[in-house]
Amino acid sequence: MKAYLSLVCSGILLALVGCAKDAEELEDPVLAEVGDRRITASQLIDFEQRLPAQLKTKKSGLDGYRDYLQTVIDKEIFLQEAIKRGLDEAPEVAQKLQREKAERILSLLFEREFLAKVHVDEQELRVAYEAADKEREVKLRLIIVDTQAEAEEIGQSLADGRDFAELAHSRSQHKSTAPQGGELDGYLPPKRIPVYLQEYINALAVGEYSEPIRLPNDQFGIYQVMHARPVSFATASNELEAKLREEKTTALIETFLAQLRADIDLQANAETLHQLQQWVAAGRREYAEAERAAGLFQFRGGSVTVGDFWDYAEELKMGFSGDIAESVRWFAEDVLLPRTLFLHVAYERGIDREEQIVRWYERRKDALLLLALRQTAVKDQVEIEPEAVRKLYDERPELFTAPEEVTLQEIMVQTREEAVEIKSRIEAGEDMGALADEYTLRTAGKGAQGTFHIHAFEQSFYPELIDVVRSVEVGRLYGPLAVTAQAAQVVGPEAMPRGGEYYSVFKVLKSNFGSAPEPFDTAAKRARALLKRAEESRLADAFLMGLRRDYEDRIVVYEDHLEAVLPQ
Repeated sequence: MKAYLSLVCSGILLALVGCAKDAEELEDPVLAEVGDRRITASQLIDFEQRLPAQLKTKKSGLDGYRDYLQTVIDKEIFLQEAIKRGLDEAPEVAQKLQREKAERILSLLFEREFLAKVHVDEQELRVAYEAADKEREVKLRLIIVDTQAEAEEIGQSLADGRDFAELAHSRSQHKSTAPQGGELDGYLPPKRIPVYLQEYINALAVGEYSEPIRLPNDQFGIYQVMHARPVSFATASNELEAKLREEKTTALIETFLAQLRADIDLQANAETLHQLQQWVAAGRREYAEAERAAGLFQFRGGSVTVGDFWDYAEELKMGFSGDIAESVRWFAEDVLLPRTLFLHVAYERGIDREEQIVRWYERRKDALLLLALRQTAVKDQVEIEPEAVRKLYDERPELFTAPEEVTLQEIMVQTREEAVEIKSRIEAGEDMGALADEYTLRTAGKGAQGTFHIHAFEQSFYPELIDVVRSVEVGRLYGPLAVTAQAAQVVGPEAMPRGGEYYSVFKVLKSNFGSAPEPFDTAAKRARALLKRAEESRLADAFLMGLRRDYEDRIVVYEDHLEAVLPQ
């Protein structure tokens, strides 16, 4: 169906339909011309519909479509300039385009010939599940703390008979599990256990707990296996289905290739393969044209040459080591040959000429030309002097300073007397985390042992705390401090005191308030990247403005067509 008819259906061309004299006027009106290239209504609508929401103009109606039309015109100018510069004939563009086209064609062939023909039903899955050696899935609980000394102390407490859940509740820094005694939700199969923990968890029997384990974030964890069971059918079914599909697909492919080899009279040239193995063993990668043309395989309608071997090996950045003769044979017979035969079938079936491939090819070609033009006209022109990098670092230190934030442990209560009593209990040795979970009225710390993060930009929400924590000592207990809180920050806001004033007992656990910018040697790479991005943007804008002037006399915009076609 003509693109115009779909536009009529969407109501966009109704105004034009009313005044059209014949079918020619309804044949996708031309909105602009750039040289001999036309931009039509259907192209504009297609462009607008494919734009991500965040890139759509905020203008409405005709003004919005004028913006879209200008963007399409700019794209056409870029493409014409790229062709003028010969970028469409650049080897890197042509080769990349052909590689991507081949992969797309192969993907379509595989989907139709193999993947769409493979089916796995539930009965097959259950049979496979019953026959399989089942892995173990486990129910875990954990205790996470900041230092190795804390972890070792907790480990000793466990060895002395202390309850794991009780210690997790009072000592663990893992906010989501501490209130539940460290218990993680559900059972974890092996693949859901982080790689760095698998060795430790797999070694534990039910009821056993691990030694302190250093975690990637430099905290320390102790893990206990609460329960274990064979992986359930529901958990295993997806993996089993993937395995069965792979087996069935492999069988289909092998049958297909065997029949194809017979149909096209495939012949292998053992002498050329042996010569290639010797060349590769000798480290050769450069070959004369006659050597590149030597045939490894011949078949009705095509061949595989030494040149094909090296072109695909270089595309994959393939290296050959160890048993080089076997590596060369494997790559030629098991990788390159099947790919070549599949492409041969795809081209014979005309998949490369299908509309979806043709449309994709044109769009991808345009995209690669635009990237090549930006590279040569903009990116390759950027030069950043070392002096400019140092100047940015010296003049904009805030760009290289981590955002100010602090981690607090706090107990906020209604009266000074309560705060004084709680502080005394902590100083007498009671666990501050347990007291916080029982008494604190601040929602941010409730259920998390009173621990929460605040940032400098949250000054309006924590004015007194942020003012004080800039100058206090990390790890030391402070308070009572009079603080204000908003209703959303308080557990049970209906009981808020007049003026929203409370009293806080707190300690700073971590803080980077007042930290200096990162060292220049560390920041230089990022400073250079910031300058490079800004310079690329400036050059890109200047390049576009220059092209608009250069192509101005070749651009014609049919404003009356745009007004007639698009809604006002």
